[in-house]
Amino acid sequence: MGRATDSFAQETRLKGEPLAPGIAFGRACFYDARSTAADSAPRTGPLREARRLADSLKWLARQRSVLAHNARVKLGEEYAEIFQAHRLMLSDEAFQSQLVRRVEEHGWSAEQAVEVELTLCMQQFESADSEYLQQRAADIREIQRALLGQLRQTVDCRHCRDADGCGVGHCRQGNDHILVGAEIGASLPIQTDEHTVGFIIDNGGPNCHAVILARALRRPVIGNVHDLPDCIPADAQILVNGNTGEVILNPSPQTLSRHRHALHAGGHSLSPSAPVAGLRVMANIEQSGDVQDALAAGAEGVGLYRTEMELLVAGRPLSESEQAERYARVVRSMAGKPVCIRLFDLGADKSANWLATAGEGDTAVGQRGARLLLARPELLRAQARALARASRHGPIHVLYPMIVDLGQFLELRALFDRAVADLQPTELQHGVLFEVPAACLAARQIMAAADFGCIGTNDLVQYLYAQDRGAGESAGQSGLESDELLWELIGQLSQVARRAGKTMAICGELAANPDMTGHIMRAGIDVISVSPSCIEKVRAAAHTAGLQAGVPSVSGLHE
Repeated sequence: MGRATDSFAQETRLKGEPLAPGIAFGRACFYDARSTAADSAPRTGPLREARRLADSLKWLARQRSVLAHNARVKLGEEYAEIFQAHRLMLSDEAFQSQLVRRVEEHGWSAEQAVEVELTLCMQQFESADSEYLQQRAADIREIQRALLGQLRQTVDCRHCRDADGCGVGHCRQGNDHILVGAEIGASLPIQTDEHTVGFIIDNGGPNCHAVILARALRRPVIGNVHDLPDCIPADAQILVNGNTGEVILNPSPQTLSRHRHALHAGGHSLSPSAPVAGLRVMANIEQSGDVQDALAAGAEGVGLYRTEMELLVAGRPLSESEQAERYARVVRSMAGKPVCIRLFDLGADKSANWLATAGEGDTAVGQRGARLLLARPELLRAQARALARASRHGPIHVLYPMIVDLGQFLELRALFDRAVADLQPTELQHGVLFEVPAACLAARQIMAAADFGCIGTNDLVQYLYAQDRGAGESAGQSGLESDELLWELIGQLSQVARRAGKTMAICGELAANPDMTGHIMRAGIDVISVSPSCIEKVRAAAHTAGLQAGVPSVSGLHE
């Protein structure tokens, strides 16, 4: 299928999935990961092919070490671990032996061995139940592509209307551009220069390593834009909105003017908005580096730190010291504002091979959150001690995920207390995430024992209405503003917390929807936690709701 060559006569809009926030503008630049079919037979004999294979593995391992260093310098140690994981795979003796066996026993070329063996590996990841593991197939594909490129002495390339064969990392013309491709590997955001201001891809999810790195570099990414690259003319100017998933081809002067503030702010519309009476707006973060976005957006604290993402990105459990360093960085950055850190919510779609949770009968819940922590107390012990150490730098509110009843919370709390008995932690509070209907029914008993509560709307809506999370991002959102049962439940949880003299916050997709903000405030919730990119619009909605209803100023989170 050929790429379109005629420019659009007027502004044209496409829609994709927002994967990394921000707004950017530049000319189209098309990225191609070139590869050809593997050779059917070796040309130089098994010994020579095995040597070519070994040399290529060593070369790529060294290259991944360089990328790890660059990621460490630009972003921090946790991002370097993505490439260290690649390097460890390439250096693994079992992996190398399997490739060599293909060459020596089957008489294959090095290219054939890489093509077949890594394709089988990718298929195993792609068929996994876990979305996280499915997205790790992109890492295997990147390693395969890089090895084949080295064996064939070919390189990935990009090209725009002005030049062919530009280097992947540099624009010969020095123009800002939006990189367009079917898929990007983790190395691309690190390798590209400052002129690559955004990405449009056909394949990818929010947890793939390339997107995580682009997000950390504050470059917007829009995924699932179909018919790439043919839907974008070679000479298109592109405005991408990573907050909404909108792609605007050849934007009009009026459209550019409406986005001028965000573009001048470096592509991110994260200028701080003023707090509003009646609602304290906190930030969700997934990794310690995200705290900078929370500060840029003027968050009144961190309302949900999804710590399991630190482990999933690293591809392994983190030590007590590694965790403590990350948590302390967030606490110090917030300078006394509250930081709510969720214990590892691992399992189900956030599983990993080192968790060894396969065999659970219920893939939707199984050993997830609280149940997994009880089954793997060593994970809880290391995290508890890291949190206790980090609490010396400021207040931390520990949030317990997927709690089903009071007994489960107390059991986990006792394990936590025993783990930190020798550390004398300061400024630690313990709260429950209400996302399981059973916990909502036991809210009165739970809130008598907990220091605070938070309503996790994503899972609560899923389990309350027996919905499939895989059915789409908006599957659980349609019609919720008029759902009396849901709002009655939220109001009851708020009331239980208020009677206990404690705070009940709310988070999730429902919380981030400004159309729901007024409903949330009327339900008695005065603390909300959303992604940094949503803070400004939620505050605007809260201001409007307050003016309409005369909502008084109320106390904030856990003060």
